[in-house]
Amino acid sequence: MKLQSSRIFIESISLDSDRQYLTLHIPMDEYNIDEEKIFTYFDESKGSRYWFKSKDNTYNVVGINYIESMWRDKFQPESAADSKKTLFAKLQQEKLGDNLKSKLSLFGGTLFDDKDTTDEWNDFKMIEFHLPEWQFDLNNHEVFLTREKTELNMDDVLDEVDGVLSAIENTVITEKEKPVVKSKRDIFPNEWKMLVEEAVNNLNDEFKKVVLARQKLITFESRAKRLYLIRRLKDEADTYTIYYEKGKSTFVSKTPEKLFSIRGEELVTNAIAGSIQRVEDSRENDLQKDFLLNDEKNLFEHRVVRESIVSDIVPFSEGLNYKKNPLLLENKYIYHLFTPIQAMLKKDADEFKILKRIHPTPAVGGLPKKLAKDYIKDHEYGTRGLYAAPLGIIHEDKECEFAVCLRSMLISARSATLFAGCGIVKGSDPEAEFLETEVKFTPMLNVLEATTNELYGSTNDTNI
Repeated sequence: MKLQSSRIFIESISLDSDRQYLTLHIPMDEYNIDEEKIFTYFDESKGSRYWFKSKDNTYNVVGINYIESMWRDKFQPESAADSKKTLFAKLQQEKLGDNLKSKLSLFGGTLFDDKDTTDEWNDFKMIEFHLPEWQFDLNNHEVFLTREKTELNMDDVLDEVDGVLSAIENTVITEKEKPVVKSKRDIFPNEWKMLVEEAVNNLNDEFKKVVLARQKLITFESRAKRLYLIRRLKDEADTYTIYYEKGKSTFVSKTPEKLFSIRGEELVTNAIAGSIQRVEDSRENDLQKDFLLNDEKNLFEHRVVRESIVSDIVPFSEGLNYKKNPLLLENKYIYHLFTPIQAMLKKDADEFKILKRIHPTPAVGGLPKKLAKDYIKDHEYGTRGLYAAPLGIIHEDKECEFAVCLRSMLISARSATLFAGCGIVKGSDPEAEFLETEVKFTPMLNVLEATTNELYGSTNDTNI
């Protein structure tokens, strides 16, 4: 049996009667385990699984079986901080190895806003974070097992862990069935263009920008296969991978945008705004990049986003560092203007207070933030839910990382709702903005292997 070295540690554990759960932190470098094998083995745990992989691969974490969650119908930072403290106080954490690097984390985030949710978002709370029974750190090759102490048999728990890890390692990965697309529908396309025109007319010296999102509905011949999606999500580098099951719903995002991360006392974020399509021809690509770096509309859009983010984090920081001119962020289908921003945090800075202050950035909401957020809530078709919302992982200390869930879709039964948006400023053209959002649907269409051109040729196409 493997895990022999961990037996020495487990024999010395003294159970704390004041703690409800025991969390065992175990090395698993003896096992060959990846995301597909984990999701295949835990197929019966549908509705209680997540996968969070950060853009720079700092984190690659899979969670299985939510055994406890902290949630609220309203996002109040103090309440969230208290809930986190209470939850971690229930845990007796024990390391079964030397030099273990990972930390137990909670996965979750908030909805975009508190707009009354439609049926499609009913599985999700305004703010919630989950503690999983199994948490796999695939970067450091470590696993956490958290159980109620009353459900643990300390004499054979390592045999159980070895049995599970060995079974995952020996899981046979078969070819996953590709979802057969039945139809594609742009939801209220003409009305959305009219909304863009209306927003442009409402913008002024006070109301400078609003981000408007639209949706595309994909229907399938049969139920979407979740394991197929896991395989497809491994395709694109340089983005976050977020796969989040809750109840009967699955939310997926391949987003390029970090909201912020905290390591020690350092906060790292970036301003991302201003974009243009990436094409196959290298010469035309160079022209695209040069245009983006010098286009007045995109530079203005980027500048207001950067200034807003800087203004939001100043109250929590003792010093800021960023460059004046934006850089170019290259993704598989699109280019963005972006500016990295670093801040040294004050000792009393809190991740929930920062999250409440910084979300939504003008890149996904608008400027001024409250005016734009209210405009979206009152005028945008549908409910954003987790689209453009922050999701990520938090730890017992303030270490955390949140992504902004762009390039995303919500899957339920035999359909997927795709989301994309764009920044509207004075001079924005509804047709051009519509085409920009079409490009932004591409990552999720690619995950489904349902390209835009193929779908537009379908006889099932309709507009609603």
